[in-house]
Amino acid sequence: MMKRLLYTLMFLLLAMMSVRAQSDASEALNKVHNFYSLATAGDAEAQYRLSSCYHDGYGVEQSDSLAFYWARLSAQQEHPAGLYFLAYCYETGRGANANQSNASYLYQQAFEKALPLATRGDASAQFVVGKIYDYGNGGVKLSHETAVTWYRRAAEQGYAGAQFNLGNCYQLGEGVQQDKKQAVYWYRQAALQNDPDAQYTLGLCYASGEGVAKSARHAIEWFRLSARQGNRLAQQILLSINLAW
Repeated sequence: MMKRLLYTLMFLLLAMMSVRAQSDASEALNKVHNFYSLATAGDAEAQYRLSSCYHDGYGVEQSDSLAFYWARLSAQQEHPAGLYFLAYCYETGRGANANQSNASYLYQQAFEKALPLATRGDASAQFVVGKIYDYGNGGVKLSHETAVTWYRRAAEQGYAGAQFNLGNCYQLGEGVQQDKKQAVYWYRQAALQNDPDAQYTLGLCYASGEGVAKSARHAIEWFRLSARQGNRLAQQILLSINLAW
């Protein structure tokens, strides 16, 4: 009787995990479909978002060339995030031949276009300004403190990328006093918005017990959510312990 009950519980658990995985995959596909519809209609923000999807393999097969293609279309409309991402492509040689001169010019353009928008409260632009200060792109003097200021403004508006980067700042003590509990707080905010990098990093926090009570179960849950969105590091961890996602 007990064995039958255990088998039933295991079956139900596996069924729930399968439904959740299908739901996550469906959500990713729906987002990409929406981005594609808007992007082909000329929406610069959607073009940037679609570029990011191809770069990360979120809801689509990973493709550097398509990431570059959509970033270029967004940048042609002077969208700050599109300009920044196109600069990144030229800097790293992903999807295009590496060209540091082009990268530097585009980072400068991204900063010039983003700063006025960021000052007026645009979260996407605030995130771009934060990244440029964080990495000292395009000749802007590196300042982690200034980066934290802009990340926080965007993060408090619910911008997942800024929440994740702000979590990194707290984790590393860059531009702010190190506080691993605050790092976990911001990672969680981004993870709850299905940011795969934040989900993976939150899994690491649970696995190591940094900033949160150690929990293998919670670590695996977050690794799985990240892996289903294409995060290769999360996939490798799960494969290493013979777990599917």
